[in-house]
Amino acid sequence: MKNSIVATLLCLSALSGQAKTFPETWAYLMKGEEKLFPAASTITDVACFSAAVDSDGRLSGGHLAPPALPGANAGTRYHLVVTIPWSTTLAHIYLNPQLPFRSRIIADIVERSKPFAGLQIDIESVSAKDGTAYLNFLAAVKKALPKDKIFSVAVMARWAAHKQTNPDDAFDYPFISMIADRVVVMAYDEHYRSGAAGPVASLPWCKKIYDYALQTIDPNKLVMGVPLYGRGWQTPSLAKAYKNSEVANELREKRIQPSNDRENGGFYSFQETVTVDVHFETLQSLEAKLNLYVQRPIRGVAFWRVGQEPAGLWGNMR
Repeated sequence: MKNSIVATLLCLSALSGQAKTFPETWAYLMKGEEKLFPAASTITDVACFSAAVDSDGRLSGGHLAPPALPGANAGTRYHLVVTIPWSTTLAHIYLNPQLPFRSRIIADIVERSKPFAGLQIDIESVSAKDGTAYLNFLAAVKKALPKDKIFSVAVMARWAAHKQTNPDDAFDYPFISMIADRVVVMAYDEHYRSGAAGPVASLPWCKKIYDYALQTIDPNKLVMGVPLYGRGWQTPSLAKAYKNSEVANELREKRIQPSNDRENGGFYSFQETVTVDVHFETLQSLEAKLNLYVQRPIRGVAFWRVGQEPAGLWGNMR
C-alpha cells in the first residue's frame, strides 16, 4: 500500500512538472458541461465544442460566445469548434464550391467566431475524392477570417504506413500545416467502438502517430490530442437484425414461447452472459503520453475532453 501511494505521488509530480513546459495546453469543453471545468489548471486554450452545420448549411448549436468559467486562468483563449455530421455525402456537398452551401457555411463561421480568439474546423468524414475541395475550403476559411484570429484544424490520426497505403488520403498534413495556425492531431481511437477491443491510445501507437506528424507538420503548429476517456466492448455483441428463420431457430434452441399480437408483432426475451472489456486512461498512462510529447518538438497538447479525466489530473498539473 505504501509503495502504491509513493508511486502515485511520483506520477502526479511528473505530470505537474512536465505540463508546465508545453507552450499551450488545450482542452475541449462540451456545451452544457461548463460546470465540469476545473477550478485550477494549466489550460491556456479552451476549444468550445461544437457549432454544427445543419441540413441547410447553417451553423446551429454550440456556444454563441466564450463561456464564463470561474476556474479559467487570466488570458485564457477560447476557440469556436465547427463540425459537420459524420457523413461523406454531406461533406462532399458542403465542400463543393459549385453549390451554395460552402459560401453560406463560411459566412456563418466568420460571423459566429467573432467573439472568440480562435476558430477550429473539425471535419472528419472527408473521402479521398474530396481531398482537394477540403483543402480549398480550409484555405477559404483562413482567408475570410480576421488576421488576428487563430485558425486551427483538427485532423484524424495518421501514420507513415497509412499514407503509403492511402496516398490520396484527404488529411494531407503538409498542406494543412501550411494553411492552419495550429494542427490538432486526434491521437486517439486506436481501437474504436465498432472494432476490436484494445487501448484507446497505446503509447507505441501514439509514438507512431507523433513521428509521422513531426515529419509533416511544423512543430510550432503541432498540437497532439490526448484522450481522457475509456471505451468498452461487449463479447458477444447480441444486438442485431433477425431473419424469421433465425427467430425460429432461437425459439426452438432456447425453448422459448413468444408472445404475439396483431398490432405489435411477436416478442420474446432471454438472458445471456456477456463479457465487457473496458480500456481506460489512468494518471500513469497520461503521464507516459505527456513524457513522450514534452521531450520532443511540439506546440502543445489538447485534452479530449473536460469531464472525462481521472480524479486529480487538473489539480496536479498546476
